[in-house]
Amino acid sequence: MTVGPVPMGTGPSPGGQLSGSRSRVAQRLGFRLAALLAVALLPLAIISFLQADAWVAAARDQRAAVLMGDTLRVSSPVIGLIREAQGAAAALARTVRPLLDDERTCDAVMSHLAGVSPQYSFVGYVPSDGRMICASDGAAYDYSGNPLFQEIMADLRAQILVNSRSPVARTSVVLVIHPVIARLGGGYSGYVVLALPHSALPADATLARGDARRELPSFLTMNRDGMVLTSSGGLDHAADLLPQDVPLAERARDGLASFVTRTAAGQERFYALVPVVEGQLYVLGSVPAREAVGLGPVSLVTPFLVSALMWAGSLIVAWIAAERLVSRHIRRLGRAIGAFASGNRVVGGLDMEGAPAEIRDVGQAFLRMTETILRDEAELEDTVHQREVLLREVHHRVKNNLQLIASIMNMQSRRARSPETKALMRGLQERVMSLATVHKELYQTSGLTDVRADELLGDITRQIIGMASAPGRAFHIDHDFAPIPLTPDQAVPLSLLLTEALTNAIKYAEPAPGASSPRLELRFAPLPGNRAELVIVNTASEGEAAAEPEGTGLGQQLVGAFASQLGGELETRQADGRYLLRVAFELNPLARAENRHGA
Repeated sequence: MTVGPVPMGTGPSPGGQLSGSRSRVAQRLGFRLAALLAVALLPLAIISFLQADAWVAAARDQRAAVLMGDTLRVSSPVIGLIREAQGAAAALARTVRPLLDDERTCDAVMSHLAGVSPQYSFVGYVPSDGRMICASDGAAYDYSGNPLFQEIMADLRAQILVNSRSPVARTSVVLVIHPVIARLGGGYSGYVVLALPHSALPADATLARGDARRELPSFLTMNRDGMVLTSSGGLDHAADLLPQDVPLAERARDGLASFVTRTAAGQERFYALVPVVEGQLYVLGSVPAREAVGLGPVSLVTPFLVSALMWAGSLIVAWIAAERLVSRHIRRLGRAIGAFASGNRVVGGLDMEGAPAEIRDVGQAFLRMTETILRDEAELEDTVHQREVLLREVHHRVKNNLQLIASIMNMQSRRARSPETKALMRGLQERVMSLATVHKELYQTSGLTDVRADELLGDITRQIIGMASAPGRAFHIDHDFAPIPLTPDQAVPLSLLLTEALTNAIKYAEPAPGASSPRLELRFAPLPGNRAELVIVNTASEGEAAAEPEGTGLGQQLVGAFASQLGGELETRQADGRYLLRVAFELNPLARAENRHGA
């Protein structure tokens, strides 16, 4: 049977193996159509997302404006007190100069202001030398060595500071400072200071009734240097509200701003910075970031979600359409083709109901193709069967003819009178029977292209031992033949080689010392590298050579010739009362015999 080239697509290929390793979902038609549609709709999706992002940015700006307004409202009591103190300090700075020459009058004025405005824990005038002699409590104090005084005098201007441990008020206060112009001009003679204790500042604030759904913002007031003046939660908790790694002084110089960042504790908050008095007083309000993105009943992600759902919905529709119209019919047809390719020759009707006309045409073409293949295979099987029957008959008749020739030789050897003639006829008979055994094994083998070595060599051994045995001459045989398949090209010379070598071994085999019968060892075994070896060992007397009795050496010549025909290496040696013959050769591939048989 001739084996032609494998058609493309019928065997595994690197491309098929690569595609098999990929995700099956990514290989489906629905997925690919959806991917193409996704690329086609991508510009629209990008436009939709950009519009949604602009809408969200506008909503965030609006929320920032709301936060600024809420911050001003909740901080208005504190800011009001600080603004009032700034106004009082400015008015006092303009009126205090005539009073500086009269300590009692100056103390009385300061005390009166502190009395009518109880929110001030201290009111006083500090001259440029730091020796305060005019204060609401009438006490004198020397600030000249105080670091805060030195800092104020280094940059004397209207400002607001915090003194966490005032030496006069002995508590944490907000200091509202305003410089006093000297009488003769040319600078400042000192400054007026009003102290607002933090304990007197309002701690609670509320929004309007309609805004109760929003969380009350926390706030900080600070000066232009970023110093925290007051905190809605108290100065002790001001650090929990401060933004991390954000320079407040720079933010204050930039003016109105909103930003999102984390605090030192890791909480994400939304901040709004509002200038109250430009260059002097600022308020920083903040709420948790989740409040910043809470746009009332409308979620921040809603516009993005709608766009994403529309985009995903179009992809799902494309997937379902491809699955219903194409993919399921292609899979059904693919399963039928795969089953037929794997050897299943039962081809049922393909249900292509609802499939497009192009796919139905492919299905009908597949059915016609399977019918043609099944018909051709049936004809081919009939032809192969007829050839096998004919070839078996040829091997059988050759075997019968060889057995007939062997029988004639046997009859002729019985009529021969000389021992030399009988030995010659018996040798020829054994060789002919070896050939007959090979042909018997060939016609009994199902494939007619190979012979099992264990069966072939076992039959030849039994025939030769049976012909050589006689009353009073028995042999002890040990054999081990591996079931190696052989091509006829090697089975014939191997069987003839075994016949000659075994015949010679029987001729010269002698019992070992202390043994009653000669011992023969036969082995046929595989070797690495697709090779095999035949080994024949017999016990023999020292000094005897394995040669024909007539001295012609025909047996050794035939053994060498058959070993050459096998392409093998012949090795013989004799030692310790044992004679060994070994032939190693390379096995022919069975495909070679199949190709020749098919041809």
